[in-house]
Amino acid sequence: MRTITLTILAMATATILSAFTMPKGDAVQEVKQALEGQISAWNKGDLETAMTFYWNSPEMLWISKNGTDKGYQEVYDMFLQDFKDRSKMGVYSYEPLHIEQVSKEAVYFVFRWKIELDGKRLMGGVSSQVWKKLDGRWVITSEHAS
Repeated sequence: MRTITLTILAMATATILSAFTMPKGDAVQEVKQALEGQISAWNKGDLETAMTFYWNSPEMLWISKNGTDKGYQEVYDMFLQDFKDRSKMGVYSYEPLHIEQVSKEAVYFVFRWKIELDGKRLMGGVSSQVWKKLDGRWVITSEHAS
């Protein structure tokens, strides 16, 4: 009898706890695919398409060793300045380190990245991104690149 009571109690506890967990869905997979799309555009030298994966808003946040920049246009202008010559954009690759769905429409993604050109590392580090589903699509609302 005690075993049955403990089993029912465990099942009830599991049922209650499952009601409080984050919704399971395709958010993590969709964000991974979105990042792949951004990287594919980058590796083709298509900065304009790569930037469409960022939230086009004055509230978009970029954090780097130089501090913070706020606003899609400011970040876009920074990339345009840094990569005037698209052939210097190099090849972007990454290794996922952590990804989690933090709400129904937000995903936190941390990864190691590097950009190489002609077999030489141009830059790299670790990035953390907050992706949100806005207007039916996943976009980066903030990024910390170090």
